[in-house]
Amino acid sequence: MKKIALIIGNAAYPESQLNNPVNDAESIGKILDRLSFYPKVYTDATGQIMEEALSDFANDLMMCEIALFFFAGHGMQIDGKNYLTAVDTKFDSEINAKYSSLPLDKLIETMEKGANKTNIIILDACRTNPYERKWRGVESQGLAPVYAPKGMIIGYATSPGQVAYDGDEKNGAYTDAFLKHVTTQDLSIEDLFKRVRNTLSSSTRGRQISWEHTSLMGDFYFNYSFVSTELISEYGKKAIADAEYMPSSNEARDIIKGLRSHNYYKQNPTISKIHQQSIKNFIKDDLFVIGRNVYQAACGNAYDAINYLDNLQDNLSNLDKNSSFHILNGIVFEIYFNSRGEIRKNAKAEMIDSVFRIEESDLFISSFKFVCQALIPYLKNIFYVPSSLKGISIDVSFTDYEHDMKVVDAIYFEGDNILYDESGRQYFYPSDSAFLKQISREEIKSSISKALVVPSFRLQVNFLGLPNNMLVFLVPYSMILQRLAI
Repeated sequence: MKKIALIIGNAAYPESQLNNPVNDAESIGKILDRLSFYPKVYTDATGQIMEEALSDFANDLMMCEIALFFFAGHGMQIDGKNYLTAVDTKFDSEINAKYSSLPLDKLIETMEKGANKTNIIILDACRTNPYERKWRGVESQGLAPVYAPKGMIIGYATSPGQVAYDGDEKNGAYTDAFLKHVTTQDLSIEDLFKRVRNTLSSSTRGRQISWEHTSLMGDFYFNYSFVSTELISEYGKKAIADAEYMPSSNEARDIIKGLRSHNYYKQNPTISKIHQQSIKNFIKDDLFVIGRNVYQAACGNAYDAINYLDNLQDNLSNLDKNSSFHILNGIVFEIYFNSRGEIRKNAKAEMIDSVFRIEESDLFISSFKFVCQALIPYLKNIFYVPSSLKGISIDVSFTDYEHDMKVVDAIYFEGDNILYDESGRQYFYPSDSAFLKQISREEIKSSISKALVVPSFRLQVNFLGLPNNMLVFLVPYSMILQRLAI
């Protein structure tokens, strides 16, 4: 996931030098670099430099998923519009000031036109502007409210009509509060800004309250926790691509061979051999591959394997910590990856409810973070991220069909239609398909759960335009759900 940032800190204004913005920009740049952004930092930028930087930023927006803009310095509102000033902005009149500054509306429109899905604007730019008094004879208070377009969040250093305060140290009060919380792991951006607001209010004795306007459609975390990438590489290549894996001992071979047999009469008794005494000397690759094959056997309807997963927490708790960790890694890995170590086109989701029920346990959370690390290259295609512990909401839209029936015409995730036709290249349209089937509300929820690899207990399905008394409706025989067209 490529994340870019444009950061500007302007302090060297004629007759109104500011103390913090250059430090703010440099601090933000350093911390975003640590959080895997590609930051470009400009300090004491002229109007021309700001325009050129925005132009370059616009090009970069076409090749990223997340974009962030940060500005510290003098901001001003003229006729209800907001402007971010350069160090050479002409403050002799409102007209000259307006046309020698960067309009916030231009920035917002530039980001809105990008190919990325998430845009973040952070403005530490609501300081008292002494130049405005020359024009009006009175002091204007802060920036005017601006509404964020879809997929954007705008964070202001103050509430509308207030002004920002300089910090006691090298950073402004707002930026300092932001820096204190941005590296907190597993904190959504909305919760981050709440913490920033609380810290800022405390540090300014309630004189400054930050404010946001958001139209974000999905979740974003500055610092999502993963286990070390070493956990992926510590398994051998033939364990990751386990089709030709050769166990390290006869005992491990017997268990893996039994689970792989596709024969219930061999698979079921093999499950009983997975106990602490029999596996205590197995290497981690053996344990990992055993986990993979337990899950595979359960999906193939081997009764004892299904029972093992239905009682997974108890079964793993009877093993030592090391053994349970590697077996569970294999179980979760098998859901997403095939025997060649490649991401599955269609995940193996038959038993995800049984597996993910232990996701919140402190004893087992590391295995779900482990698979997150393996899934990093594919996150833009994934709906539910293991270990996030946060449910998702799906909206199912209906249109009228013949014989007083309703047919699904769209399924929305985070505001985007994810229902495609059999080609996977264009959206499904009921009028173009003769292959429809009847289904119930519970059946479609189960289908969506498996198609999106979301545990059913973390999935909310909302039915839009479907009467409460209508128990069945029509869907395409092949219900292709995906975030991006192939």
